[in-house]
Order: sequence, then C-alpha cells, then structure tokens
Amino acid sequence: MGERIRKKDNRGMTLVEIIIVLALMTVIAGMAGYGLSLVSNKPVQECTKKVEMALNRNRTNSMGKKEAWVEFFIENGRVTVLEHTLSGRTGAAPQETKSVIGDKDVNMRLTYSDGSVALLDGTHRRIAFARDSGALVGNEVGVVCTKIEIFKGAYSSAGYKQTIVLETLTGKVRIVPASAP
Repeated sequence: MGERIRKKDNRGMTLVEIIIVLALMTVIAGMAGYGLSLVSNKPVQECTKKVEMALNRNRTNSMGKKEAWVEFFIENGRVTVLEHTLSGRTGAAPQETKSVIGDKDVNMRLTYSDGSVALLDGTHRRIAFARDSGALVGNEVGVVCTKIEIFKGAYSSAGYKQTIVLETLTGKVRIVPASAP
C-alpha cells in the first residue's frame, strides 16, 4: 500500500503533435476546397454534355434520311433545346422534343463562321446538319455556328467555361477541355 501514484507531468502538446495536427487540417481543407469547386462547375459540365448529346443525336437523325435541326434558347432563365425531326414521307407531321438542359444561371455563347457572336436569349438559335454528309448547314447567307461556350453567370474570358467545337465540313461535335480561371 505504500505505492505512490505518480502524476504525469502534462504541460501541453509536443512539436510533433502540433505538426501532425496542422498537416491533417491542411489535407482536410484542400479536399473541401476541391470538392466545392467540383460542385460549383457541375451545372456547366452537365449542360455541356446534354448539348453535345442533342447535337450528335440531331446529326445522326439528319444522316438517317430525315430532316432534323435543333434550336437553343433561354426559357424561364434556363437553357432549353427544341429538337425537330421530319421524316422523308410525304405529308408526315414534324416531331418536336423540347427539354430543359441547363440549370438557372447557366448560359451559352455561340460563335459563327463570319466571326459574329451571340449570347443565348429568348431568340431561337438554329443548328442543322446536311442529310447526305452530316456537314453543318448554314442560314440564308451560309453562316454556321462553329463554337458554343457554356458558362455560369456572366460571361468572362477568364472564368470557368466549357467549349464545344463544331467542324463545318464534317459536322463533328467535340468538347474542348475546360478552361479554369
């Protein structure tokens, strides 16, 4: 019974413990920041994928001996696509499929072969492909859309955006790797 209870001399944390805690906090903060950046760019990425799918589906329909075209416009603050398909049969009624493809605050900017640029608004912007080759079909003066930029908020050349490039002669649709600020 004569044992004495030793008191541990606990004066604080050692330097090694402090370094470990700081390293863990840095890793956690980095992961949280990376996760937040992914969440904020997600609507732009989803809209880009849906635009690409609509364009590729339209090009395929056009080459399947149907007359087809897409129209992009803003409705209720959201990017919307209206897909038109007209079969080659005489007297057949055109089919239209309308779908919302962008969240609020996601927008599109279209660049044309003559160098003009149009920000998507309530005006329907038409893109069509040729039935025989899949090449882009121009308007009355032969102007075609060659690039679509999708972004969130107001357009900024330095801001995050995704770009879809349309090849004029082949009609090929491809997404260019995203640019970040």
